Amino acid sequence: MVNESQPSAVPGRGPMHGAGPSRSRRTVVSAPSSATRLEHSGPLVLLLTLVQIPEEDATKLQFGDFADGEALTLTDVQTLLAAARTAPGAPPPPDNKVYKSSLEYVGEFANSSGEVVASMRTALEAQPGFLNKFEQAQIMYLRPESVEVAVALIPSLERYSQGDENQATLQQLLEDVRGMARYGAKP
Repeated sequence: MVNESQPSAVPGRGPMHGAGPSRSRRTVVSAPSSATRLEHSGPLVLLLTLVQIPEEDATKLQFGDFADGEALTLTDVQTLLAAARTAPGAPPPPDNKVYKSSLEYVGEFANSSGEVVASMRTALEAQPGFLNKFEQAQIMYLRPESVEVAVALIPSLERYSQGDENQATLQQLLEDVRGMARYGAKP
């Protein structure tokens, strides 16, 4: 509830538009429960309710609303775009710059066949819970040669750089992925 005891002389507002010097204005804002009142002389005070939004941070594997989503490699994206264009009854591809740029990008940088990506994914998923879907996709695309490089590129993998058996397991997975990419089959 707003109570203006004196009209505003602020240009463009109130009946005394442009008349004389600025006059004070007393504003009362009532809370929804009407039990709490805030009195303030000056501009209108707005009370806002802050809503906490979950933080998204890939380095901590916090993906907010996308936590249950799939992490795709560029080869996956290329396959999906091709399937969408060739599906029966599919509309023609959009004639816009974003679509064309995306198609060109995945064509240039998708660096494995679908079969190799499937083999890599199978190897990385062999130990459930060891790697997050995001980490798997990043390893398949970046193919780091060592745990140290993997941690530098994918900070969430730092939990495996402690010199224990998990580090050895991750190193073996990295070598397997690089071998599959190099030779096109499971090493």
